[in-house]
Amino acid sequence: MPSISARYYDGITSRRQAVEVSLHPEGLAIFSGEGFVVARWPYAAIRRIEGFRGTGLAITRVPEPGSSAEPRLEVDDPAFAAELSARAPLSLTGAEGGRRERRSVVLWALAAVVSLMGLAYWGLPALASSIAPLVPASVEQRLGAAMDPQVRTEFGGPRGLKTCSAPAGVAALADLVGRYERAAGLHVPLTVVVLDSGMVNAFALPGGYIYVMRGLIDKARGPDEVAGVLGHEIGHVRHRHGLQAAIQSGGLAFLLGTVFGDFAGGTAILIASRTLLSSAFSRDAERQADAFGVDLMLRAGGDPEGLARFFRIAGADGMPGVLTWLNSHPAGPEREAAIRKLAENKPVVAPALSPAQWQALRAICSTTS
Repeated sequence: MPSISARYYDGITSRRQAVEVSLHPEGLAIFSGEGFVVARWPYAAIRRIEGFRGTGLAITRVPEPGSSAEPRLEVDDPAFAAELSARAPLSLTGAEGGRRERRSVVLWALAAVVSLMGLAYWGLPALASSIAPLVPASVEQRLGAAMDPQVRTEFGGPRGLKTCSAPAGVAALADLVGRYERAAGLHVPLTVVVLDSGMVNAFALPGGYIYVMRGLIDKARGPDEVAGVLGHEIGHVRHRHGLQAAIQSGGLAFLLGTVFGDFAGGTAILIASRTLLSSAFSRDAERQADAFGVDLMLRAGGDPEGLARFFRIAGADGMPGVLTWLNSHPAGPEREAAIRKLAENKPVVAPALSPAQWQALRAICSTTS
């Protein structure tokens, strides 16, 4: 069969060469325009490259030992293509192996994603209470610090909530927090602030961050109620309930972030922050925090009756926002009774705050920063 024109790529550079090809008993011969032999391909080594859009075919050859080059020859002549097909095993295409390899990669990737989702939605919630104690305190503190601006934005909009900073009120709060912190035996230091919001709310984040809203102080009828709520939130810190919730809610984002490149975990922090602000802890977690708060008050000052009383006081008003703390810390008569039973016949060692300190704390938001 006479030679015909074709296009040749050597598989090493991207340069296209105009060549002549011809069929011989031992295989395919490729010649340069000047008549020099460029390559000889045995028929047994020739493979079809699928996806060629011309009228003929595109072929390659099995790499020679020690070579990684993948040469390519494009032939437009249909008669030449038919003759070559009769001589070479073109049904064994080089592209098929590549296709199979790509399918395998895709299937393994899908299996990995499904496994991650299963671990995040079923495995992590079950393991969160076991994982949380293993997290270093320094890591938990960094997580809380990263969540702090998100919390302020969630409640205060783009500008965030301001911190109440009247000096006398800050001093009164620091005195109460200091006594409780010394008695609590925590793994992290406490960072307790009052935020200038009318919502009746208080909550704890991982790493010892506790927020008390101005509305809760305004609603309380005495210092024992604020101290009781503070002791309860310290209980959540002590038992690392916030970290457990963050692992459960942000676990999928942390895992997928690692796979797809979000190594800072920003997505997870956003998800975990919003989950902690919008959902309740388990009943067991609330009972643990209640018991810890009662014990803390009995050791460091305050009447635990204040915590039980605050549930009833906060729930007595139907105004919007008043039930915020109760919604995130669901209480029932049995919890009030349990708190009173824990404190039954046990003396109050000291007042939570003096009358002057209580008045200062009530005015803490007269100055903000």
